[in-house]
Amino acid sequence: MDINSIMSSQLAELQQTLQMSLLDKSMNTQAGAVAQLLEAAPQAPAAQHPYKGSVVDVSV
Repeated sequence: MDINSIMSSQLAELQQTLQMSLLDKSMNTQAGAVAQLLEAAPQAPAAQHPYKGSVVDVSV
């Protein structure tokens, strides 16, 4: 096997490993940022039930 082809395949593997590592770090950073945004978001008030607790006239 030619030394250039060996080095070329090793370089391709290194590039793929580096890309995966950067992608993993980027995803972890983004996940952390999303978690911080969710924690900092104001809490929405609980929606009231449309009829529970109200008086309903069922006389016919």
